[in-house]
Amino acid sequence: MSTIKRGLAATGLIAAAAVALAGCTGSSTSEGVSYWGAFYAPTTEEAFQEIFVDGFNEDSDVAVSMEVKELTTIGQLTDTAVSAGQAPDVIYTDGPSSASDFARADRTLPLDEYAAEFGWEDKLLPWAYELSKVDGKISSVPTGYGSMVLYYNAEVFAENGWTAPTTLAEFETVAQEAADAGLLPLGGGNAGYQGMSEWLLTAVLNAAVGPDKLYDVLTGEASFTDAEFVAAIDLIQSWLDAGWLAGGRESYFTTDDTANVTGLANGTTAMYLSGTWSFNSMSQVFEDPDAWEWAPLPSLSDAVEPGVFPLAIGTALSVNADAEDPDAAAAFIDYLIGDVDRTLSYTARTGENPPPLAIGADQFPSDVDERTVRLYSAIPETPNVGYASWTFFPPQTNTYLITEFDKVVTGDMTSAEYLAGLQALFDEEFAAGETLAPFTPASRG
Repeated sequence: MSTIKRGLAATGLIAAAAVALAGCTGSSTSEGVSYWGAFYAPTTEEAFQEIFVDGFNEDSDVAVSMEVKELTTIGQLTDTAVSAGQAPDVIYTDGPSSASDFARADRTLPLDEYAAEFGWEDKLLPWAYELSKVDGKISSVPTGYGSMVLYYNAEVFAENGWTAPTTLAEFETVAQEAADAGLLPLGGGNAGYQGMSEWLLTAVLNAAVGPDKLYDVLTGEASFTDAEFVAAIDLIQSWLDAGWLAGGRESYFTTDDTANVTGLANGTTAMYLSGTWSFNSMSQVFEDPDAWEWAPLPSLSDAVEPGVFPLAIGTALSVNADAEDPDAAAAFIDYLIGDVDRTLSYTARTGENPPPLAIGADQFPSDVDERTVRLYSAIPETPNVGYASWTFFPPQTNTYLITEFDKVVTGDMTSAEYLAGLQALFDEEFAAGETLAPFTPASRG
């Protein structure tokens, strides 16, 4: 899942916390371990409760109690709760970027002792383990990872003689033919959840600019204002102008994720760039759950090889600095990632992304969707992997990426102006040592 990345709530939000948190139980008043979860469907919540919460409680002397929140608001609610001192013992964030904010504000505990106890460095993929560090200390644990892909309706593509595009030219051919046929070429928009914009931006920046150039920016050797980035945002502008993306600039703000998935399912939308967390919702919405399909991102410039997978941590969990029993809270986090068979049983039941563990294709049970097995077999085998913004961009830079993009959509800000503001914030966080550690691209050895 993905929710809006935010820094710690502003002081003014704390005054509203009593309203926002009404009925919520924080660590200061609970017994056992408190945890907030959010799920796409009741069946997913049921599976999480049975496999992880009930399973842990049966094996432990300390019980976990889970309170369910809305999927689209849990990120902001958590920010407010942390600021107000009313957060649960196990704190949810949608990735290392948000988790690093809490760690630097001393709202969560360093977890190095638990990492050693539970062997997290050996369990987690190296890039994910390194990303979990803030100032050299483990501050969070990733419990789900995935990437950005291109979704399409396989039946619609077959009827029109289309194949999944691998280049910009192929993408634009499908888009134009879809428009000519009365279809929406590319789903998009951010109605109800502003963070949808970063899904689009992550996909386009990785596919049009590429992992090597993004790495240079994230390590201070290049700039978001460089020509490649301007061209990438201009490309999105051209899709909006043509009415290909979300139907145009005005409808961008009235189209949500559900409408995009539904459009694919009913054959009125040709393609949709979204995260692999949508495997679950695709199968829920399509009348024929076998009709949806995914493909790696097409190359959107000559500088990028087709099929880049931007690596993304969808959920990262930390231990509240005020937790009554931090040992039990850490043990519950380990329960979510500590056993491959247990995590894959959850993936099989729900379609949810697994943790970033070293999982071979032969370890997936037979009831896991073949499309999921294909994805998690492809990612470890390819050198063409990139960087999701909510996983690798520092917190304030990533917040700007989301919020200020609205002005690009409305035409109130040019691509160059938008990227100049993005770079200015990144420079501040880079100078303050608040950036995250990107893995080195395979091309660099």
